[in-house]
Amino acid sequence: MATMTTVKGDVHTIVLEQTKVARYVALDETAGGFAITNFDRHFQDIEFPGVAPVSAVILYRTRHEGSPKFSVRINSAPLTQYNFTENDPLERCWHEIIPAIDGGRQPTLKAQKNELVFRVSEGTVTFGDVVVLYTSNETTVKIPLTLNPTLHP
Repeated sequence: MATMTTVKGDVHTIVLEQTKVARYVALDETAGGFAITNFDRHFQDIEFPGVAPVSAVILYRTRHEGSPKFSVRINSAPLTQYNFTENDPLERCWHEIIPAIDGGRQPTLKAQKNELVFRVSEGTVTFGDVVVLYTSNETTVKIPLTLNPTLHP
């Protein structure tokens, strides 16, 4: 964090500069797609390091059979509710805004322990390539290292 001081007469203004960068989380386990038939799928313990309490974006693809209904939520924030019709293309790409604040007036995304839920009824939907774009105040990615002292005496 950088600081800057401005002096005008007797007034001192201190400005703090905070880093903000765009980051993304791609859910690796969604790369090949996953089908849901009249059920739901939960992705738990998703981490967004340094997440800032501003709007974010989720992107994903769908393929469907028939006229199913589906919904997507992250934590307590509903994101998408859609009923397919026979006129809808069989494959679609989606992008939805994740609100900065949820209905309980708390930040929607948290640094840890986020849950993303896809729910389908009245048919089958295949979801894939799920990515969340968000704003972070951390510029580096922390990678935990495990050292085993028995390997190097």
